Amino acid sequence: MLNYEEFKEWLTENKPYTKETIGDMVSRLKRADSILPWFEDEVYFFRLDKENKFQQLSCSVKSQIRKSVRLYFEFIEKSSRED
Repeated sequence: MLNYEEFKEWLTENKPYTKETIGDMVSRLKRADSILPWFEDEVYFFRLDKENKFQQLSCSVKSQIRKSVRLYFEFIEKSSRED
């Protein structure tokens, strides 16, 4: 299950993004989850790329979604180190 609030907080504290950009990143992460339900494994990128709904998006949107997913993986990795 995705933790949007902690992800927003982590982005605010660790990345130089505005609140609007952070909101956009969360929206893109939600969009990825609607295309392919989230699971915590690097193969997620590969599986997401194979989904028809994802393939139909523009290159720009796909790139933005991938970036949000990549940042969420970074968030998970850094959070697990702190535990």
